[in-house]
Amino acid sequence: MCDKEEPCVVEDVADFIKLYSDGSVVRGAEPPLLSPADEYNFVPFKDIVFDPKLGLWARVYLLPETKTRVPVLLFFHGGGFCVLTAASPIYHYMCQKWAATLGVIIVSVNYRLSPEHRLPAAYHDAIAALHWIDSMKTELGGGGGEAKTGAVEVDPWFHSHADFRNVFVAGESAGGNIAHHLGIISAAKVEIKLKGVILMYPFFGGEERNPSEISHALPYFNVDMTDTMWRLALPLGSNKDHPFCNPLVETSAGSLVLPPMLFLIGGRDILKDKQLQYCEFLKGCGKQIQVRVFEEEGHGFAVMKMEEALRCISDFIKMEIQ
Repeated sequence: MCDKEEPCVVEDVADFIKLYSDGSVVRGAEPPLLSPADEYNFVPFKDIVFDPKLGLWARVYLLPETKTRVPVLLFFHGGGFCVLTAASPIYHYMCQKWAATLGVIIVSVNYRLSPEHRLPAAYHDAIAALHWIDSMKTELGGGGGEAKTGAVEVDPWFHSHADFRNVFVAGESAGGNIAHHLGIISAAKVEIKLKGVILMYPFFGGEERNPSEISHALPYFNVDMTDTMWRLALPLGSNKDHPFCNPLVETSAGSLVLPPMLFLIGGRDILKDKQLQYCEFLKGCGKQIQVRVFEEEGHGFAVMKMEEALRCISDFIKMEIQ
């Protein structure tokens, strides 16, 4: 029981986040970067605020020798909706490597975190980021060229190098969940067209336990952790069969013309079964999806072991660009 004078812990994901009875939140230290920190430092980046009112910003990466227009890839980081940022070392390194390998403009979006900002706040931030990209495209008249007079200031990197005909969205874990919802939303908004959505082991769930949640549980990633993250992220009073968590509940995906989707799934991920169930649902609806299962990998593998995942992503982008 909580002491009336001192707040007590009401939710605890060890080493990640603690929620106290007074509503205060304490987050743990950033996870260490296992790769050489300066390996891709030759890739420039800049932080751009795209919504001053909410303090929303994105970290943008572009190879210095880029001379042509290249696709734009919005990226959403993981962390169970509750921890980490676009500036976290593991994602900063990841995005520099992606920019160097894929040859695209990477826009790593810093969305608001739960429980201070429960879902759908992160989805709203993702929509705002996509509208920001779309507004710059509008100012430049579509694929690029001379900027028109308007309220949106077009950043020089986008003005000179962005191919707005080829905008992709990617996300890792919770970011994969965000990318999925952004793909669904964009399909319902004809003014914003995505060329493809890349879902790396998206953070899905449901009230019914799947076999993979038990057979592939690890001390640092198990159902107790995911249950707590969802309690912190979902609207108050919701359970894991909320559509934000379970894509097979009240989904509109079957009735929409979705962008092409690439799923990267770890064969030893506790979330594998739910991810594959959703892939089968999309296939049954005739949707254009590719599924790659990395049999020996667990949740989060694309952050630590990028090479094969990057090859899949590169092939997908090359296939879909105009």
